[in-house]
Amino acid sequence: MPDDESLTAPNLLTNQPTKELMDKNKLMEMMLAKKQSLKKTEKTAKLEAGENRVVILPGWRAEDPTWYHDFGQHFIKDEADQIKAVYLCTHATFEKDCAVCSALAAATRAAADDSLTEVLGKAKASRTVLVNALMLDSKEPNTPVILELKRGIFEQILDIVIEYEGAPLDPNAAIILKLSRDGKGLNTKYSAMPTAKTLKVPAAVLGKLHNLDDYVKQESEEQERRAIGAINSVAGVLPAPGTGADAPRTRPSALSAPKGASADFEDVPDFDATPIASGASDPSLDSDIDALLGELPE
Repeated sequence: MPDDESLTAPNLLTNQPTKELMDKNKLMEMMLAKKQSLKKTEKTAKLEAGENRVVILPGWRAEDPTWYHDFGQHFIKDEADQIKAVYLCTHATFEKDCAVCSALAAATRAAADDSLTEVLGKAKASRTVLVNALMLDSKEPNTPVILELKRGIFEQILDIVIEYEGAPLDPNAAIILKLSRDGKGLNTKYSAMPTAKTLKVPAAVLGKLHNLDDYVKQESEEQERRAIGAINSVAGVLPAPGTGADAPRTRPSALSAPKGASADFEDVPDFDATPIASGASDPSLDSDIDALLGELPE
């Protein structure tokens, strides 16, 4: 009979780990993955009302000039305008199929009336662009932040970078930009202008650039399921085909997020800060709603 030690020791002949060791490794991988999914996501910075003096910082990737990253989120609200879930849009962020987009498109097709279609329409992905930047008028002007920009003003910044042949991104003499946000709601207007001043970005600042690839790694099977479940809940119980109004009502099977090409949603308004409904499933956000929801697009 083998002794107790031989049951747990590695097999020296085959050099294979024991079942106990493999189970332990699997357990550690599972716990590390769960810890990563619970990791607090850093808040992005937004433009303040009025004028903002901003320096756009160069790319964070070694030997790669990329200095921005697309970003999109689904803000799923119910008919009472209560947020039920917030989840990354993989189509807007990575240009790949998004199960939440698919579920939303299916729910919209199955919607019984225009009011429900309107509610579901609010869950279309917001589309923004992330950049590393110095906010010179902030309390920490020498600390890089992840600046989240509406696509309209990002296009203006892109035009300036092209016109000045990349000079705004030159850390040795970065052109200071004046980015303005005026008005509220649907009347919000954005503008971008270069100033006559430049800034030499300290090497210490360049060493603190945020890795935007890491920031947008927010995919989670658990949160995706919650988001799709929230869409099903918002879509509600629809009349079964061929039955009267008083017949039992069930959710359509189409809301199970069929695979295939994602619906390509355009910019949608961000939402006012609204507390999650009492008793609603917590989307496990680690930041407050105000930080997640930007201003309405121009």
